[in-house]
Amino acid sequence: MTDRLAFLEGLIGKSYRLGAAGPDEFDCYGLAQHIQRNLYAVQMPDLPFVAATTRSQAEAMLNHAERQNWTEVSDAEAQDGDIVLMGNVLARDFHLGTFVVPVTAGVVIHVDQGRGVVADDLPALRAIGFTYTRLFRRIPATSTAPRNSRRTRRPAERRSSLSRSAT
Repeated sequence: MTDRLAFLEGLIGKSYRLGAAGPDEFDCYGLAQHIQRNLYAVQMPDLPFVAATTRSQAEAMLNHAERQNWTEVSDAEAQDGDIVLMGNVLARDFHLGTFVVPVTAGVVIHVDQGRGVVADDLPALRAIGFTYTRLFRRIPATSTAPRNSRRTRRPAERRSSLSRSAT
């Protein structure tokens, strides 16, 4: 657990750069890909560079053949390692993060253009404008998990850093 927490805390504050996949700079897809590979042994495919917009990245991810290996889950079903697709519809900004449970409460690790890599809970993301959120879980190769399960919302306490999530 300590190595895992150290890995996550080591990401906080790393810089944003479109198209970057680490280890010192990330865009949102590159960060999710890095976390999935290093913590969960999930190989997310490289996406072709489609355009300098997060919406194009989100569309590329949703339309990629790999998408068939992920099923949508509700907020209440969120588990460590789920992918979070977020959208600020008014700003036409679409974004990607990874839901992690570093200690006791879940947060989304994502990269903000101004702040770099950060950890926010789902209510905090919604408060800053990401009102559209969808969570996806990788389906194990032998799973018969249902696709597109019905989504429900659940309240959660505000958490903005990994170390405070132990409270």
